[in-house]
Amino acid sequence: MKRSLSIAAFAAVFGASLIFSATSSNYVPVKAADVSDTNTVVNNQGVSDKTWSNKLTKAGYVFKLAKNIATTDGGLYQRKNGLLKKYSLKHAKKVFAKNMLFKIDRAISVENGSLVHIVSQNGKYKFWTNFLTGTYNVNGHKKSLKPLIKTEVEMITNTSKEKIAKKLVTAEKLANKLKGSDKKLAQESITQLKQWIDNEVFANIPVLLIGSL
Repeated sequence: MKRSLSIAAFAAVFGASLIFSATSSNYVPVKAADVSDTNTVVNNQGVSDKTWSNKLTKAGYVFKLAKNIATTDGGLYQRKNGLLKKYSLKHAKKVFAKNMLFKIDRAISVENGSLVHIVSQNGKYKFWTNFLTGTYNVNGHKKSLKPLIKTEVEMITNTSKEKIAKKLVTAEKLANKLKGSDKKLAQESITQLKQWIDNEVFANIPVLLIGSL
């Protein structure tokens, strides 16, 4: 039996609720992600925000702002005293137009989803945004990796548990066919995918899939 609600659909719902709240009151209460907060458990499944943040940071400057940041009412936030204040759509469009690379240096779990803090490669821009809808991994646009990504996305969003093992074999075969840096990225993604299979929480979603779900 397939999952009744895909991660992509959940992310859309969460993103919409976050934007609505920010629009109506300018501030959205969230759990602060200070140093003392780094051991927060995601979904009570034993994955700390610190571990999650380290995994995302390790990927480096491979993220760009998603198009919806500049086509809706914006999705970039600043945080102060545990509250989020949204930047204007005009500012979001201006930043999006620069087509910069970002790194994720912090991820936090909140009541209805997850947020990430991103830093531009030139160090001039820093924002909070939605985990799955605010950015995308540029490696996810590589033609050579598309078949693997498609298989992994299917496993995460709508494949029954009974079929996951079979699809995992397919994903591993696709990864083994690749070469050089693409193969390394694929193998890292497979390792992270297996972690997700063991524990289906946002923190275990493969980094390569951010923006593809």
